[in-house]
Amino acid sequence: MSKVKVSIIIVYYKDKEALFNCLKSIKENRPKVSFEVIVVDNDEVKRIEKEAKKQFNWIKYVKSPGNIGYGAGNNLGSSLANGDFLMILNPDTLIKPGSIDTLVDFLVKNKDVAVVAPNLIDKKGKIFTQLGSRELTPVRGVVALSFLNKVFPHNKISRDYRLKDLPLDQKREVDAVPGSAFLIRKDVFERIGGFDENIFLFFEESDLGRRIKKLGYKLYIIPESEVVHFWSGGKKDPPYIKKIFKKSRFYYFKKHFGLAPALLVEVFARFSKWHFLFLLLILIVFLLLRRIF
Repeated sequence: MSKVKVSIIIVYYKDKEALFNCLKSIKENRPKVSFEVIVVDNDEVKRIEKEAKKQFNWIKYVKSPGNIGYGAGNNLGSSLANGDFLMILNPDTLIKPGSIDTLVDFLVKNKDVAVVAPNLIDKKGKIFTQLGSRELTPVRGVVALSFLNKVFPHNKISRDYRLKDLPLDQKREVDAVPGSAFLIRKDVFERIGGFDENIFLFFEESDLGRRIKKLGYKLYIIPESEVVHFWSGGKKDPPYIKKIFKKSRFYYFKKHFGLAPALLVEVFARFSKWHFLFLLLILIVFLLLRRIF
């Protein structure tokens, strides 16, 4: 079994065009370091193995038992990986020239760093303003993930959590990197047991970051590396996605902080700004009536 430097793992689900464009970008902007590409097919019904291998005969293809989730899919891919580093990559991304080599070089030179991520940019080259975060604590969850952030969008707690004080054109140490694209030492990934498969989707970056930090390693995002991400922000999520989000949020806080903090976050997170304004209106009316009578 030949040894490679980087194993690029892509978990695929239903968007064949995005996956094939991603693979084309890897072929066109191939890293200088030795690498392999592992495609994990999470589609429950259709198989793309024949077509994928016909166009990209250099990939490793593995069919998962079904839609097992983002974390479990990446764990399956990592079990087949031969690289010293794992490049976790979403299929709706495009690799730019030198982007992976720059990440590899950073980890090679910084032994105390376990994870490094690129700046994510849109198709016009604009950097996404939300990249990575500091530790997601219950206090930050109560404020940044609830109606409070909508009522007070410039509050210090949310801004601190979302790294608004750090320039995007400089390298920055973070507690969680975007799950769309990042490089991690394989030995560290194996030491922490990979992704927590109880998290189907969402909050896996915060969970992974906490476990890596406990080992004494650092995580960074560096602007010298860029990856295009076709993020579909602004679209309304279907009900089942919202359900998964809530389940993962509760699991994350319960796992790391206990039941009571997890329930507290849920109370605030499920309480909308309209509920808040309605209660505020009732309070105002109540105070006015007391003055009248």
